Amino acid sequence: MEGGREEEEGGMIGPGAALAAAPARPKRPLQFEQAYLDSLPSAHMYEKSYMHRDVVTHVAVSAADFFITGSSDGHLKFWKKKPSGIEFVKHFRSHLDPIEGLAVSADGLLCCTISNDRAAKIYDVVNYDMMVMIRLPFIPGTIEWVFKQGDVKPKLAISDRNSPDVHIYDARADSSEPIVSNKIHSGPVKVMKYNHAFDMVISADAKGLIEYWSPATLKFPDKGVSYVYDSDK
Repeated sequence: MEGGREEEEGGMIGPGAALAAAPARPKRPLQFEQAYLDSLPSAHMYEKSYMHRDVVTHVAVSAADFFITGSSDGHLKFWKKKPSGIEFVKHFRSHLDPIEGLAVSADGLLCCTISNDRAAKIYDVVNYDMMVMIRLPFIPGTIEWVFKQGDVKPKLAISDRNSPDVHIYDARADSSEPIVSNKIHSGPVKVMKYNHAFDMVISADAKGLIEYWSPATLKFPDKGVSYVYDSDK
């Protein structure tokens, strides 16, 4: 009994007693801790995540208050612009291969994607639905809508990745035959941009050369463009 009383008076004994008696290790300060805290997002919209499952490679804005994103896994997403933020509306597996081109028409109503699968897929932006798929006899390089508001045919220009050819298609014809084709450049076309105010296309090829052409004839426009040589000034 006396031994038990001594143990109670002396407290814990054994290895556990040494651990309990050891002083608490001081907290190691984190280098640049305040910088990390200042970098934490604090925006009101941070609780919402807008994302793809893979790297986003293309973004296009529509005049109809939509914007469209494409990713390297071939997925296409439609988003509706709101007074504050955006709202996801539709998701498509547009291609099995990565999306190589994404274009929206000047009026914001039509969207098109291309990939290495030799297909061009056309979407109705406002109703976010696929309209037409054009099977191509070549691997597409780049795309651009080349019609202005009021035109009967919504024309789509598609270049051949491995040749200087550019082909114009009617997006609503449901046909794989182009309206017109021509060799505009001496090398594969890399970029095409349409100016709807002058109904004219500016394109650049792999050699760095720039061309002006009409989407109706695929030739140099008769009006809207004029040059003055430095020698004539």
